[in-house]
This record gives sequence, C-alpha cells and structure tokens, in this order.
Amino acid sequence: MIHDSLQLPIANSNKKGLIYYCMWVWSLLITASVVLSPRLGESGFLKYIRIDDILFPVTAAATLVLLYSLRPIKKIIVAFLYLYSFNAIVLLVTHSSGLNNVTLLEKSLPFLKNIQYLIYFCFVFTFAYRISNLKNYQQVITSIFLCFIPNLFYGLFQVSTFNFSGYYGLGILNEISPTLAGSVFYFSIIICNLIALIEPKGSIKCFWAFLGIVNFIFVALAGSRGAFLASIAYYVILISHQIVNIRTLIKPFGKTILSVIILFSLVCFTFLVIIPSFNTGYGGINEILNQLPNRYLELNPTNIEGEARLDNWTNVLSMYAGTVNSFPLLALFGLGSGGTYEIFGVLMNAADSQFVYVIVTGGLIGFLLYLNALSKLYAFKKHKIPNNFLGLKQTFISLFWSFIVFSISQEVFNLSKTGGLFWIMSGLLLGVICKQTKLNQTFPII
Repeated sequence: MIHDSLQLPIANSNKKGLIYYCMWVWSLLITASVVLSPRLGESGFLKYIRIDDILFPVTAAATLVLLYSLRPIKKIIVAFLYLYSFNAIVLLVTHSSGLNNVTLLEKSLPFLKNIQYLIYFCFVFTFAYRISNLKNYQQVITSIFLCFIPNLFYGLFQVSTFNFSGYYGLGILNEISPTLAGSVFYFSIIICNLIALIEPKGSIKCFWAFLGIVNFIFVALAGSRGAFLASIAYYVILISHQIVNIRTLIKPFGKTILSVIILFSLVCFTFLVIIPSFNTGYGGINEILNQLPNRYLELNPTNIEGEARLDNWTNVLSMYAGTVNSFPLLALFGLGSGGTYEIFGVLMNAADSQFVYVIVTGGLIGFLLYLNALSKLYAFKKHKIPNNFLGLKQTFISLFWSFIVFSISQEVFNLSKTGGLFWIMSGLLLGVICKQTKLNQTFPII
C-alpha cells in the first residue's frame, strides 16, 4: 500500500521533469534558429521566412496547452494583442478601400511576426517560471549563450584576419546587415553580463564580464549606430543601478574589477597597436578604421541635414501626411499593419524607426495603444523582489530602456533577430522575477 501511494507523486515528478527539459530544449532551438537561421530564399516571399517560422506552429500549440501558466503576464499579453489586433483591423479596412498596391498577405507580415514573437515570450516565460533553483537558472542562461558562440568565433576570425564580411564592418554567419549583426552582439552583451551577475566565483565572473566587453567592441565594429547606442545605454543604465552600492561592490570584487580593466586595456592595445603592425594581406586595419569613424560621425548634429535616416523619417511621415490630407480619419487610425509597405509600394522596412512605424500604421490611437502596451511590460519592474537578486530587475530595466533607444533608429519589434531575441530575453527574465515574487524568497543555491 505504501509503495502504491508513492507511485503517483513519483510519476508526477517525472512528468514535470520531462516537460521542463522538453521546454528547455525547445527554447534553445527557438533561440538558435533566430540567431543562426538563414533566410530560406534570396528573393520573393521566401526572403522573409526562416527556420523559426517553420517551428512556430509547434511553439504556438505548446503555449496554448500551457495557457494556465500565463495569468501573471495576462495584462502584458492583452495590451499587445489590442495593439496588434487594432493594426490588423485597420489594415483590412484600408486594403479593402483601395490602398492595395501591395498584397494583403505581404502587408500582414509585420502583424504575423509580432504575434509570433509574442508567442515566443509566452512560451519562454512559462519555461522560466518552472526553473526551481539558482543552479538550474545559471545552466539555462549559459546554454542560451551557446547559440551566440558561432558568431562570436566568426567575429574573432574576422578581426584576426581583417577579412570583414559585413556591409560596413563586422558581419555574422547569416547576415551582412549592420543592424542585425550588431543586434546579435548587443544581446550577447546582455547575456554575458547576466551570467557574470549570477556567477559567485570572482575569476569566472571576470571572464564573463570581459566577454561582454569583447561583444561590445564587436557591436562597434559591425557599424550599427542603433545597436552601438543601445549597448552604451544598456551599460550606463545597468551601472547607474549598481552605483549606489559601489562601496559594497568594490570590496568583494575589487580584484575582479581591476582584472577586467587590465584585460580591456590589453584587448584595445592588441586591436589598435599590435595587430595593425602585421601585414595581414587584407589591407590591414586601415580600411575598417576609415569606414567606421565616418559611419559614426554621420551622427554629428551639425551635419543633420545630410543624415539618411532623418531623410527617411521625413519622407515616410510626409507621404503619410499627404494620405491624411485626403483621408483625415487616417490621422486617428493610421494605415494599418504594413502601412509603410503601402507608402513605398514594395515590401521593405523603410521607416527606419519603430516610432515612425507605429505612427504610420496606427495613427494617434495606435501610438497610444503602443505606449500602453510598453507601460504594462515595464510595470513588471514593480514586483517586490530583493533588488540584488541576481540583478534580474536591473537587467530587465536596462534591456527595456536600451531597446527603446535602439527603436529610435530601427523597427526593432518587427525585425527577425531584434524582435525575437527581445521577447525571448524578456521571457527568461520576467518568468524568474514572477516566480521569485510568488515564493518571496531567493532560490536555494544547490
């Protein structure tokens, strides 16, 4: 009888363990496909399809099965669904009214992608909520970083040979775009620093902090101004949260901080002095040092008239204003999902700003819905957990605001790598924050 009574708890425990590991593997697969998957084609509709898009139906089905676990983030989900549904309804109305130079399916792509990335957030949140202790969380975050290692080594190869594959400088395995390449290294910075915050050993903590600095250098070398400014914003915000406890930080980790400073100096000295002294056969560092400073100097406010992005914003908003003059109600409702595609008559992310995209696609109402959705997401920082618990709250706040900085110059919620990785990272952070709030105690260290 005793043996029979123990069978059910053991079976339930084994079942929960199996579900946990299956969700872990699937979260890794989603992240790897977002980071590493190439486009399935170079032209036509396949240009916008990746492996993670093929995996999406399974992810969505699994999330529906685990729907009961999403109650803590119900307000976030509902707020973003209101925004996306509003844009979809407006799209149907404007498309049926004759604004149909681009097909309905093509203009629906941003809506479908936004729903897809929101599902990623829900799935990863339910997985992170199941993490039971600090050791498991450290294993999960470290395993997620494995998805970034191929591009890290590829970046080191490009730096060591000066054979850069990106459009302006450093590229990644499946992209030459500076924005997408820079965004991968930007998220790698966040993961490295999160692991450094989790790791109790000073020497290993130093290694991960140093790796974050290497990724920061790679962001700069990629030539993405948006990713570079977002990375700076991330570090500034994260450090500002830690500055209050600077005395307590320096005492136990003084040697670690000194080691990071020394290693950072050695890296800069190697990149800027030692390596350029060799004849690499690829034109040395001169070519890349000539391109990138010019790229960043374009941000000079005295030359703002020549800034291409400002021209894009002006053109998109001017075209939208012209449409509003003909149909005044569009000032309230916008053009709907894919509205920027309608303006240019082709399938392209040409707004070059999430804020410009939101205004054109949603008008005044859509913009207010967008702000409401962001406020619901950011409200999670109010959860009462120890501020020093793994640095999760500080990491989420830094991620959120640095991503907002990124969104000034890119449609980051719509792009494959930026949108997907932001929601995956948010799920990994908020799932544990929510679990910590419920338990009202720190994870046991095993």
